[in-house]
Amino acid sequence: MAEVLGNWKTYVPDAAYLTQRGATFLLDTDGQILYEWRDRNILGFAENMSRPLAFLNRYVPTYSP
Repeated sequence: MAEVLGNWKTYVPDAAYLTQRGATFLLDTDGQILYEWRDRNILGFAENMSRPLAFLNRYVPTYSP
């Protein structure tokens, strides 16, 4: 918690997004969304919480968490 509060502007550069619950986004170099997942509850950040980076397999074939 101290890490987040001490670096608040790094983690939350735009407070307009603060009301979003958990989510994961993958953007390309032009800022276009390649992948997005938005939690419908609270504190979720991935479609598969036991393997939260598994979605990367579609974009980085050699990635294996």
